[in-house]
Amino acid sequence: MMSLSNERLIHDPLEWDALVARYGLDCYYEYAYFKLAQEPEAVPEMYVHPSEFGILIYPYLKRRISGTPLQDLTTPYGYGGPVFVGLWSSDQIKDIRRHFLEYCQAERIVSETIRFHPLLENDELGRSWCETTTVLQQTVTVALSEPFEAIESQFSSMTRRNIRKAVREDVTVRVAGQEEYAKFIRLYRLTMDKHQADARYYFTDHYFRQFHDGRLPAELLVAEREGKIIAGCIVLYGQQFAHYHLGASDPAELSARPNHLLFAEMIRRAKALGKTALHLGGGTTRNEDDSLLAYKRSFSNRQTSFTLGTSVLHPLLYRQLSEQHFAHNVLSSQDWFPAYRTPVRQLSPRGEQSS
Repeated sequence: MMSLSNERLIHDPLEWDALVARYGLDCYYEYAYFKLAQEPEAVPEMYVHPSEFGILIYPYLKRRISGTPLQDLTTPYGYGGPVFVGLWSSDQIKDIRRHFLEYCQAERIVSETIRFHPLLENDELGRSWCETTTVLQQTVTVALSEPFEAIESQFSSMTRRNIRKAVREDVTVRVAGQEEYAKFIRLYRLTMDKHQADARYYFTDHYFRQFHDGRLPAELLVAEREGKIIAGCIVLYGQQFAHYHLGASDPAELSARPNHLLFAEMIRRAKALGKTALHLGGGTTRNEDDSLLAYKRSFSNRQTSFTLGTSVLHPLLYRQLSEQHFAHNVLSSQDWFPAYRTPVRQLSPRGEQSS
């Protein structure tokens, strides 16, 4: 129960998406995106606080901490965080924050993790909301205001050569049908195998099904050669932005450069659909010389920061949970938040040790 009459918690999908539509929020804020979560004990919840100077809209996943009556909050895989509509000062945000923390105490919420949205730049005001904010890495955005030919001219010379090579190799790109997701899933898992990805990136068939059954504003683009799908990517579409979500390719076909043509056509399509920017995301690591980040930079030199916000809401319980987790598991990371959810070393679905 909320302590003040002007605060609300929203769980109803229709009411949730009505607010998203009214304020023109991105696709990462839609209820269907929150339902992608692969955690069975995660509940989508939206905290709304209207005031005389605007409205705060903050959706998150409220997760049960296994084996305890405790909970924590997190942004789903992707981006999001609180949106501050109107004119806000840090003092106004901190005042509402105090009300929100009362709710968190009543719900026995131990910690809060926010993956701020790089294009909304909500991390600036978010510094007044969170205990700590940290820039984790740079991400790449392609601005779509110019004609496609002008955008393409800003690709690196190597990327333009690789696009021409893909065309010479008779690679083509198109929007795939629902029945072709199975082929993409196979390629995606091959790609994860190649990169020895953590087990948590081996999304379930149910996860992918939510894209092709129309619950989300998404498309699957595929690159073909000689009638065979050799690469693909899932693209999310918001009211203003497009987002590269997941990609995959056949390791045996990389010499034909299908990914370069695929990315070029993804940019062309986002532009044709009237989006103002396409967010490509960052690299697989936080290193400035990350190879995936360098690849994405070859399509655009516009960088946007990805910021993580963290708060320990109950320090004693947080420490106890973390110590218990450390004592009973072999951990795969030393800087995870919350610490008690640090991934443990385990076998990936392919039978390899991962995390």
